[in-house]
Order: sequence, then structure tokens, then C-alpha cells
Amino acid sequence: MMEKDNSNIVAVVDDDDDVGDVLGGLLEAMGYQVETYRSGTAFLADARLDRLACVVVDQNMPRMTGLQMIESLVQRGIHIPALLITGIHDAEVSRKAASLGVMTVLEKPMSHHELLRFISVSVG
Repeated sequence: MMEKDNSNIVAVVDDDDDVGDVLGGLLEAMGYQVETYRSGTAFLADARLDRLACVVVDQNMPRMTGLQMIESLVQRGIHIPALLITGIHDAEVSRKAASLGVMTVLEKPMSHHELLRFISVSVG
């Protein structure tokens, strides 16, 4: 049972402190365990991937985009349910996200209802 609890962690990866804090606070208020990271490189270096139920990641971050981070996981054979957040609708980003197995792409400002639905499905 302990392992199941550990795998209910939601990772939030966003370089914008305000967005990361708001998303993390919302998810914690809904009863989820949350780990926040300010970059894709920090996430890849520090996250204990086996503990994660899903990841919510911003597309537009410096040094490494959300899709590049997800692609790095896929190349390593790691498949974690992912929700990609983007400020600008881009058909190419959506196509690439789908090819990498991203479950949902949401545009900012996003609906908290849609975010929570994704998390609920991912955590089970």
C-alpha cells in the first residue's frame, strides 16, 4: 500500500514561479502530493520518476522545452502521463505532443476543471 501512496505524486514543471506555486497550491488543496521543478533539466536531474503519477509541464521554458523534456523521458523508455501547458496554440506542438504520448495539451489560461480532470484520471 505504501508504494501506491508514493506513486500519487504530481510533478509540476514550470519556470514561472507564480504559475508553479499556483498550480502546486491548487493540487495540494485538492489533496495531491506535489513536487515542483523550475526547469526540465532540474526535473530530469532530481525527480524520483518511479514515484510520479503524472507530470504537468510548461512548453515554453528556457534551455529545454516541455516537449524536449518529455522526449528525453521517452528516449529512456520512461512513460509518465503528461499534460503540456502552452501559452500559444501551435499545431506543430500539438502534433509532436501526440507523437510523444502526451495525454493533454492545454492553453493558458487553462481551466482548473480540465487540469483536475487530467490529474484525477492519471492518479486513479
